[in-house]
Amino acid sequence: MIIWKYGNKLQILLLMFLDIFVAAQMVFLALMLSEFIAAGTAGDMDRFLRVALIAVGGFTLISVINWVHATVRNLVVQTVNLRIKTIMTTQIVDRDPLPDNNGTTISFMTNDLKLLETNGVMSELDLLEDGLTAIFAIAGGIWFDWLTTLVFVAGSLFPVLISGAAQKPIDKSSEAWTKQNAHYTSWLKDILSGLDTVRTYQANAIAKERMTAASSELEGSLKKMDTLVDHIQVAMQYLGLTIGLLLPFGVGIARIITGALTVAGFIGVVQLSNSITNPLLDGLGAINKRNTTRQILKRIDKAAAAQADQRAAQELGIFHDLKLAGVQLTRGEKTIVSDLNLAIERGQHILLKAPSGFGKTTILYALQGEVPLANGNYLINDQNMLTMPQTQLIQNFSLIKQTPFMFADTLRFNLTLGGQFADAEINTAAKRAHLDALVAEKGWDYQVGESGHNLSGGQIQRVEIARAFLHQRPVLLADEATSALGEKLADEIHQEFFAPGQTVIEVAHHISPEWEAKFDQVITLG
Repeated sequence: MIIWKYGNKLQILLLMFLDIFVAAQMVFLALMLSEFIAAGTAGDMDRFLRVALIAVGGFTLISVINWVHATVRNLVVQTVNLRIKTIMTTQIVDRDPLPDNNGTTISFMTNDLKLLETNGVMSELDLLEDGLTAIFAIAGGIWFDWLTTLVFVAGSLFPVLISGAAQKPIDKSSEAWTKQNAHYTSWLKDILSGLDTVRTYQANAIAKERMTAASSELEGSLKKMDTLVDHIQVAMQYLGLTIGLLLPFGVGIARIITGALTVAGFIGVVQLSNSITNPLLDGLGAINKRNTTRQILKRIDKAAAAQADQRAAQELGIFHDLKLAGVQLTRGEKTIVSDLNLAIERGQHILLKAPSGFGKTTILYALQGEVPLANGNYLINDQNMLTMPQTQLIQNFSLIKQTPFMFADTLRFNLTLGGQFADAEINTAAKRAHLDALVAEKGWDYQVGESGHNLSGGQIQRVEIARAFLHQRPVLLADEATSALGEKLADEIHQEFFAPGQTVIEVAHHISPEWEAKFDQVITLG
């Protein structure tokens, strides 16, 4: 069960204990109604008053238990949700490959996990309550009249046949909805990100047409899934009403006529019949709903079973060289880089030149272990990096991206990323990146906004550069690192790249001959 696997065991046991009292309240209600009928039939006022007093006290206690039960139930849901989100966050941040499509991941973490809560977690809690309710109702019904209760139970089990036959089509429709939901989210993200381009080139009509088409596909898939579940519910309700209600009701009336059952006893059985039939029908519906989450659960279970990188850490010592030999990099079935050879010693500056789309950025990610090598050897300090945990490998590198990443947080946080650094270190990194004027004007607590929208493109790139300077990794990877800066400022930043002892691997599409001549090696790819 989802709740047992990902929840807090003590919370669940407490909830199950409270479920017993919640389930038993229908039996208590049936007993009270039966006693009222018996008192009325006998004309016994004392018995009536005594039953009324017991009923008021009992329902007061039941209300208190229900209040506590609701609190604990919601606590269980919260705990399960947080545990699952923590597992998936760890998987996405630590282990998943760098995503080509953020929309798919966003869709899973929002829409899919919400569906898991409503159709998975909540359905399992409903199943527990429905099961206990049915058990207590059957036991109470047997106490009133075993034969009539037995017919009620037998009639209520017929919908199980429909539920079993419906599992496969429900799974299939759920999988289709998940794919359409990811497609829709991806389209929505693209349109919102490129809204300025759409408006500039007056592509509004095609954007709306494609968004409408994606919306139609999503809603059609959801309609198909929901309609299938609803149709199954209708079929089960029909069987429940005819075989599960009318048949046993007729048996009960016949037993009253023959004198085998009193009216008060029959009222008790009838009152409990709803607590037999309805929980069974609701439970079957909950099972069908839970089945819509199987694909989501597979991904979560896989993430939960995944282990951290078990490769042993190696003692590298001070960085002195890096080598790639015969390296091949692929994306899907397409070869991006083939037979790449690279040798760099500490303090050297290497320039990789290549046309756009050749895979320069892919090479930098491969050096960090983010892209696996399809073939070839990778050594640092003559040790095989393919046997090293990526968390250790990546500590050798700082990265300056062509499109920097910014947290919606302060300037200080965007440099430190939560790490502990002295103010002097932070200020020095900012000065080297020519960010000190911005800091003097705005202060370190200045909020940069989502994606850094409170900063200019050049300021964002200098924050990225300062971040790399602050962390002082042995090798600086620079991907078109000064493309958003003016020529004079770009030259000054490059002077910082060439500081004594700084190892640099820079990739660029265009670079001036003057700067190209300063690199120790210039490797032209493609």
